[in-house]
Amino acid sequence: MIEKRKNSLKALLAASAMSVMMVMAPSTAVAQQCPGDESGPSKVLSTPVARVLQTIFEQIQADQQTLALQGLNDLIAQRGAGLQGFDKATTYELRGSVKAGLEDFNGAKRDFEVALATNELPQARNNQLRYFLAQLSFQQENYQAAISGLNNWINTARNCNIPVDENAYYLLAAAYTQITPARWRDAANPAERAIAASSEPKKAQYDLLNLIYSELGNNDKRGPLLEKMVGFWPGTKTYWTQLSGAYSQAGRDRDAFSVVEVAYRAGLLTTEGEMLTLIQYYSFFDNPFRGANVLEREMAAGNVKRSQKNLVLLSQLWSQSREHKKSIPILQEAARGSDTGVLAYRLGQVLLADEQYANSQRALEQALNKGGLKSKDAGDAWLLLGTARFNQAGPEDVSLWNSARNAFKNAQRYEGARKRASDWIKYIDAVEFTYVEGVKLERAQIIERCEADLNRIEQSERIEDLQGTPVSDEVKAERQAKRAECSQMLAKAEAATAELSEAQESARNEPDISANASAADAPAASE
Repeated sequence: MIEKRKNSLKALLAASAMSVMMVMAPSTAVAQQCPGDESGPSKVLSTPVARVLQTIFEQIQADQQTLALQGLNDLIAQRGAGLQGFDKATTYELRGSVKAGLEDFNGAKRDFEVALATNELPQARNNQLRYFLAQLSFQQENYQAAISGLNNWINTARNCNIPVDENAYYLLAAAYTQITPARWRDAANPAERAIAASSEPKKAQYDLLNLIYSELGNNDKRGPLLEKMVGFWPGTKTYWTQLSGAYSQAGRDRDAFSVVEVAYRAGLLTTEGEMLTLIQYYSFFDNPFRGANVLEREMAAGNVKRSQKNLVLLSQLWSQSREHKKSIPILQEAARGSDTGVLAYRLGQVLLADEQYANSQRALEQALNKGGLKSKDAGDAWLLLGTARFNQAGPEDVSLWNSARNAFKNAQRYEGARKRASDWIKYIDAVEFTYVEGVKLERAQIIERCEADLNRIEQSERIEDLQGTPVSDEVKAERQAKRAECSQMLAKAEAATAELSEAQESARNEPDISANASAADAPAASE
C-alpha cells in the first residue's frame, strides 16, 4: 500500500508541472479559485526566466527529469537573490514538482514551502501547494501535519465549490488510522467520501474503509460494503471469508454459510481451516451427509489432513447421516493408538447403534480400561456396556444376564446414569426370576410325571404278583424303558438346576473390568 501511495503522490505532484507552465504567459485562466480571491492584473514571468522555464518544461515533457532538475538548479544558482516575486515562486514550485517526480520528497517539501512563503502565487495555486505539502507530510509519516494540511485544503475547496480530489479523502482517512486507535472513528467519513468521489471502484479505497469498519466493529456497514467488494472483485478470496465472518458476527449464520459455500464452489477455499469451517456449517445446518462427502473428498485430495481429529469429525458426520457402516471403520482408524478411552467409547456407541453388540462390548471395555472419560461419559459407557452384553444373551443365558447386571451396577455409581441403570437391573432381575422359576417349575413337573408313571408301574406289578398273572416280555420292556426315561429326565432336571445355581453364584461373585485395569489387558476394540 505504501508503494501505491508513493506512485499516486508522484503522479499528482508531477501533474502540477503542467499547471505551473500554464502561467508562463499572461492569462486569467491560471486555475480555478474562489471569486474575489484575486485582485489586480494577472502576474507573469519575466522574459528571461520564462525562456529558461520553457526549455525546462519541454525537458519534463520529454521525460528528461534529471536534466530538467539540473536546469532549475542552475537557474536558481545563477540568479540567486535576483529571482524575485512571481519568478521565484514559480521556479521553486516547478522544481518541487520535479523533485517529487524523482522521489526526493524532502527536497520537494522545502521548495514548495519556499514558493508558498513568497505569497506571490494566485490563491488557488497556493492552496494546491498546501495540498502537496500535506501529501508529503503523509509520505514522511508526519501524520498530524498531513491531517491538518488535508483538512485545510478540503475545507477551502468546499468553500470555493471546487470538487475535492478523492485521493485527498483517502490520504486523510489513512492518516487518521496512523495516529491513535481513538482516531479510527474520524477516519470513517473521509474514507466513505473517497469512495463516493471515485468514478470507478478502487480496491485500495474499499480495503481501507473495510479495515476501518472492522476496527470499529461496525458490522452493520461492513457487511454491505463487503457485499459490494465481492461483486467488484469476485476472485479475491479474503473478501468472501471476511464477508462470511461479518455475517457470523452479526448473527446471520445462514448467510455466512451461504457465502462460504459459494466461495468453495468457486474454488477459492484452499486452506484446511477454510474447508473445515464449511464442513462444520454443513453439520450445523443439518446437512451432515454433504459435509461428510466434502471432507472425504478433500482428505483424498490431500487438502485436509487425515488426522485423528479430522477422522473423528468424519465419523461423526457419517453417524449423523445414519451411515453407520461408513462411520465405523473411520472411527476405528481414529481410535488406534489413542492414549485414552474417549475414541473407543465413541466407537462403542456407533457399534451399538449398528447392532454389532459383541464388537461394541469390546470397544466399551477398552474405553473403560484405558480411562480418561468424563464422569458423565463413564456412566454412559457402563450403561452401554450393559446393553451390549444383554443384547447378546439368549433366552437361557444367565451368565450374560449377570455380566450385564454387573455393568449396570457400575453405572449406578454415576449420578447421571443411576436411574437408568437401576431400571435395567430390575428388568434383568425380572427376566432371570421368570427363567429360574420356569426351570424350577419344569423340574417339579418332570418329577411329578415320573413319580406318577413309576407309581403306576409299581402298582401294576404288585397286583400281577398277587394274582399270579403272567406278564409278557413286551410289557416288561416298556416298563423298563419308562423307568430309564424317567431316570434320565430327573437327572437332567437336577443337573440343569445345579448348573443354574452355580452360574448365578459364579456370575454374581465374578469381578467386572476396572477403570484402573491395564490398557494392555483390555480386549481389542475391533475384530
